[in-house]
Amino acid sequence: MIIKRTKQALITALLIAAPLGFWLAADKVASTVNQDLAIAPQFSLPFHLVDGFLLIEGNVNGKNGRFMFDTGTPFAFFLNNHYLPLAKDSYIGQGFAGSGQQLTLYSQSKPVTLGLGGQLQIINLAAVPHADFGFIEEGISENYLGFIGHGYNKDHLFVLNYDKQTIEFYPLVSEQTTWYKDKIITTLNFTSKGDGKMPEVEFLIGGQPIIAVFDTGNQGTINLTEATKAKLENEGYLAVSHDDQWYGAYKPYLSCSVKKIRYKNRILADINNLELKIGPENKMVMGYQFLKNYVSAWNYQNKTITLLAQ
Repeated sequence: MIIKRTKQALITALLIAAPLGFWLAADKVASTVNQDLAIAPQFSLPFHLVDGFLLIEGNVNGKNGRFMFDTGTPFAFFLNNHYLPLAKDSYIGQGFAGSGQQLTLYSQSKPVTLGLGGQLQIINLAAVPHADFGFIEEGISENYLGFIGHGYNKDHLFVLNYDKQTIEFYPLVSEQTTWYKDKIITTLNFTSKGDGKMPEVEFLIGGQPIIAVFDTGNQGTINLTEATKAKLENEGYLAVSHDDQWYGAYKPYLSCSVKKIRYKNRILADINNLELKIGPENKMVMGYQFLKNYVSAWNYQNKTITLLAQ
């Protein structure tokens, strides 16, 4: 999910695919697999945690900066042409961010080379979509390169650790991923719609079922009807307050805490500082405020997110 200076959540609705070249690590070139998306051996990327977002050091054609690791972005890579000198050779289309910004997408004919965290280099990356994300430079990172999204991470098992600030990547068939079996708290089985990038899980708050989507590009939000809000407040599961400071910015919003969230028979960590919105449906976005409580292993092939003890 894309963000802006006011920290309001945004997201594009475009569902195009970017063909990938091949990766280069330790001076060895791998053959391409999975429709030109090559899977590297196990590797780990450190990240900076900025306002709840995961920023990874990298470079594009030798220009250094930071990528955002965003499971809600549909593309493998989505670059920022406000910071990077990318040619607008091909017009792709128009998109809108959730908070209203219009995005015009292009690609250039010349392939690019990406470096990720000093651990991985991807070369001959063709037809990468790009748009102007100058508003992200203003609020999050001046040297903003773009996004690492679902199109790349769906072909790996990846493990997020907010305490160590690392993302570990494994091939989906790797036996090395069994290291975490003794740390499992619970395994969430998810469904997904459309392109599959947004895992959906049903939780219970008190006796109220609520669908939650998981997205590393979101700090954490909850949408409730007026009736559900009143019910959960009366039962002691929801505490609501007014605030005007949001992750370093002045922004009036409704802040809330949710207690005793359950998945099946497992009570999970309380979630604080969610942005509450009142509307016609009950829905949550499980982002930073939830995920920071656990190490989480994401497997889109098995449709599971496994929550692990830190």
